[in-house]
Amino acid sequence: MKLLYSRAKLVFAALLVFTLTSASIAHAQATPAAPLAALINGKLQITMATLTTAVNRQLDARRTVGDAMPADLRAFQETVLTSLIEQALIEEAARIQGITVTDADLDAEIASYTQAAGGREKLLASIAADKMSEAEWRAGVRNALVTNKIRDVVTRGVPTATEMVHARHILVTDLNTANTIAAQLKAGSDFAKLAAQYSLDLTTKTNGGDLGWFPRGQLLQKSVEDAAFVLQPSQISGPIQSDLGFHIIQVTERAKDRPIDPQTRAQLQEAVFEAWVASLVKQANIVRYPAQP
Repeated sequence: MKLLYSRAKLVFAALLVFTLTSASIAHAQATPAAPLAALINGKLQITMATLTTAVNRQLDARRTVGDAMPADLRAFQETVLTSLIEQALIEEAARIQGITVTDADLDAEIASYTQAAGGREKLLASIAADKMSEAEWRAGVRNALVTNKIRDVVTRGVPTATEMVHARHILVTDLNTANTIAAQLKAGSDFAKLAAQYSLDLTTKTNGGDLGWFPRGQLLQKSVEDAAFVLQPSQISGPIQSDLGFHIIQVTERAKDRPIDPQTRAQLQEAVFEAWVASLVKQANIVRYPAQP
């Protein structure tokens, strides 16, 4: 049961799954031979062929690693289409901002992949195993590099140091139990012992409910985060409701300008980038066409 962000997705996953080439996102009108899955802002087209290819690659990837197949294939297709739409909007935003990848950038990146694969022949074999042509793969590498570049632009404002709190919590399912724990703490009971006895958060109960240091924007449960940043050291909250249940929170330390560790900063950058992508989707005019039989 995690309160902290895990990286929801790797931007570079677009490389093997989506591979949006210039032929996939076209500015021309669709033809009967090339039906659309989505039209974005009246000009960016995602064809059914592109969607089908992306869906099949995702399914093949699941089979390869032994993951379960989706129970609802239509819903799965819509999820993949959403990712394609997001990628199309990311690349359009990059074009508007003049962000490009040079041939030298591309060659350097491919050289690193070639070395990691153990040589060109092994790399080509891996690409073929993913049912991709070398040209498709190179286009995917270029698109992923573009995405990485604009991600760096979008997230460059994420600081290297910020206000943080060090807090611990006890999670229970019902308000009555939370009130009972709050009363015991008020009477002087030990927080760590009560966390070990009552808390449903298996990741923290054995260490006294310790959530560690965190800045704003890192906890998945915003109500818990908001409450923690109101408290002063040693203060204990009343029951705070979240999607997980009810929390009793204590802040043990605060810092106005604590350095952010690289992993936490990466999580914050990912959250900023995903919020930016969500804003692109919200502002876009997106028409989804019925799935072809």
